[in-house]
Parts: sequence; C-alpha cells; structure tokens
Amino acid sequence: MGRTNRDTGDLGEKIAEKFLVSRGYKILSRNFPTPFGEIDLIAKKNGCTVFLEIKTRISEKFGPPASAVTRAKQKHIIKNCQYYLKGYGLNDAPCRIDVIGICLDPRGKVKILRHIKNAVELHGHFY
Repeated sequence: MGRTNRDTGDLGEKIAEKFLVSRGYKILSRNFPTPFGEIDLIAKKNGCTVFLEIKTRISEKFGPPASAVTRAKQKHIIKNCQYYLKGYGLNDAPCRIDVIGICLDPRGKVKILRHIKNAVELHGHFY
C-alpha cells in the first residue's frame, strides 16, 4: 500500500526536526494551531524565533518541494506567524520564516534536503 500525502508530510516534519536539532535549533512547537491553519515547526536559535514551513515530496515531477510555497501560501504563513507573535507578545522580537524542502526516494529515505533561510519576508505588520 502506498504512502499518503499526510504520511509523507509527517515523515518530512520528523526529518526536518532531526536536521534542525542537529544544527543547534531548539524546537518550541510542532504543528502549532492558529485560527488560519497551523505552523509546521517553531524553533529558536541564537535568540531568533524561526517559523518553519516543511514541504516534502516523493518526486520532483511537479518541481522542487519548496516551489509549493506560492505567494498565496506565503500570505497564509505570514498570517499564522503574526498570530503567534502577537499571542506571545513577541512583535518586536527577532524572527524569520524558513522553508525546508525535502525530496524522498520511494522507500522514504532523504534524497535532497534544502533549508532556505528567510524564505518568506515577514513584514512588520501585525494584525
């Protein structure tokens, strides 16, 4: 039986988390819910809150995983992050939005993992 998109996404988030922890990030939250959706991972490194969007694919037939972060998706991510920042009183704290794109082979092994820092511009507007 094949892997579902949710299974692939869950596996990608676990891989991304291990990758981040191995590079000194402290994971603050996984799948943080907001009224607009969720934030895949929230981490902290060197005093900076890092919001992470994880995109995982088995094939690059439709382009690299990070290409799924369209302009509309970016707006959605920003809204989620602004909700978190406002809720925790962190509007003026250093933060950024990164994307981790992961391409897996059919057995679920990592072929490519690309960490794009500051992938989405987080403007100073908080709603």
